Amino acid sequence: MTDYAQFEKRRAALSDKHRKLARGYTAKIGDDGLITVEPRRFRLPFRPRIVVFAVASMFLFKSLMIVSTGLGTYEGRIDTLRAGTTVEQAAAWIMQPDLISGGLAELIARSLP
Repeated sequence: MTDYAQFEKRRAALSDKHRKLARGYTAKIGDDGLITVEPRRFRLPFRPRIVVFAVASMFLFKSLMIVSTGLGTYEGRIDTLRAGTTVEQAAAWIMQPDLISGGLAELIARSLP
């Protein structure tokens, strides 16, 4: 490798490290007293567990609504929402009955006395 190629390789590595350190870093002192700086690890802005919990809660909520009102009445209310404003139409799309909420509703209805 030529001197210029080694220089470019070192320069690219330093630029990469600088870009990573610009997003945040942690400094640690080793046993020998040397301070080392490392970039922070990338973390998602939200936790996937929270998203899964929210989606599961939505399916459970829809199932309980279907069980409490009955499927015919529930679909009638969804049709009313579909004729409304943009926000109501979005709510109707989210709250429309599907296989998962329908199956959960059947399980809940069977388990009730």
